[in-house]
Amino acid sequence: MAAIVDVASVAEKQRNASSEPAARTIRLWRERVNTRLEEHIRVDEDACPTLVEAMRYSLLTPGKRVRPLLALLTALDFGRDPRPLIDFGCALELVHCASLMLDDLPCMDNARMRRGQPAAHIQFGEATTTLAAIALLNQAFGVIASSSTLAESIRCQLVARVSQAVGTAGLVSGQSRDLVERKGGLDSDGLARINQQKTGVLFELAVVGGGMIVDLPPERLDALNRYAGHVGQAFQSADDLLDCRKHSRNSGKDCGADVEKAGSVHQLGESALRERLQRQLALADDQLAHLGLDQSLLRAYVLSLFQRLF
Repeated sequence: MAAIVDVASVAEKQRNASSEPAARTIRLWRERVNTRLEEHIRVDEDACPTLVEAMRYSLLTPGKRVRPLLALLTALDFGRDPRPLIDFGCALELVHCASLMLDDLPCMDNARMRRGQPAAHIQFGEATTTLAAIALLNQAFGVIASSSTLAESIRCQLVARVSQAVGTAGLVSGQSRDLVERKGGLDSDGLARINQQKTGVLFELAVVGGGMIVDLPPERLDALNRYAGHVGQAFQSADDLLDCRKHSRNSGKDCGADVEKAGSVHQLGESALRERLQRQLALADDQLAHLGLDQSLLRAYVLSLFQRLF
């Protein structure tokens, strides 16, 4: 059973994992994802220019590209060529960006900032933002279905998995539960379910989809799925911690938005959320050890995501 790690231990792991070679590799593949995203969102003569502008405004703003990198680093950790995964990673980013645009709307979370700039609905209005999000979501399926780097059989499987992750078992239900259930009483299992649907499903899809593309065996896909589930839980706890003004500096998004939500830092306190985050990171490490990936790019990258909290 995984022990709860202390903050100093996690911070030390992060420093050790973030070697310059690993950091260079991560930067290289992030740049390749950004280049490919730019290629996927181009103006054509049939497209409404304002719609495309809203899509590009939200998608091409510098971001961490967490989900694409989880997929690409999975391939690298197992000694496989990540280039065939780039379109799949871009599709994940399209889905993620669309979900953020919809989450930020006044009828949802009513956020005014995203990635250090005004939220899309502030810049383009609610109607255009909604349509742009739908366009990005729709394009995600097209990117996978038309990718020349993926075999036809795997394309069908990935489209089905993306559909499941977005739908009533994934992002849509997660946001709905976040709006409804977190306003009332919520136990730890209920909160974990929301976190899994809001965040975990795309993390799981990233590493499992990446593993499927490079033809990893089922037992490794299962371990990767468990790994990503724990990372998703930790990531959502970190996101909740960042809602506290002390930690939100340079986060590029609104803070204090979750004051009345069950399970938030405002309701539970920082120490409880930190303990939950540390526990999930320890469980994620267990899965990497099970896979024989104690020293991995996945670990280096994931730990770097939590650096500002330690």
